[in-house]
Amino acid sequence: MKKNKITIGAAISIGCIIAISFAIRILFFEPKIPSRIDDFKPYISEYTQAAEFYYDDFSKSKAYSLVYSVPSCDNDTEIICYSENYKHEFPIPEQVNNSLSQIRNSYYLDKQPLDSIVVYTGFVAFCNNNGRASYVYSINGSKPEHINTPEEDKRVLVYKITDNWYFVTEPEDYLG
Repeated sequence: MKKNKITIGAAISIGCIIAISFAIRILFFEPKIPSRIDDFKPYISEYTQAAEFYYDDFSKSKAYSLVYSVPSCDNDTEIICYSENYKHEFPIPEQVNNSLSQIRNSYYLDKQPLDSIVVYTGFVAFCNNNGRASYVYSINGSKPEHINTPEEDKRVLVYKITDNWYFVTEPEDYLG
């Protein structure tokens, strides 16, 4: 009888550990949006070139963060940059425009096309209208804490793709 109580107690303990582990995984580590990393990886050099181009412009400003337009077609020759207190337009070099064209044609996160690029200190986020997922370039390789901009206060999941690239998304909310 004593042996059965120990066996039952051990089984209950193991069951609780498994249930708690599963609950923690679901609550904290389950992405809401699939990463589509296999669609992203063939274009890493194009994304990197575009990210560095946008970050170079951002570094010339004194803004906290800036939102940049993405050319809607290959014929667009300028990018618009804007924030509450800052706005300017500047030309797109042909090589960067070619990279942006390839990115635009391959980007499709959360069933949305690429809409804008948000740049803030140390990071460049390739965003869409839903705002629930993005590919984020980290200038120094550090882990981003935001999907799109530092102004948002959301819990995020961050997956490292390569040394400077991350996929950032919201976790699934199983409690709401």
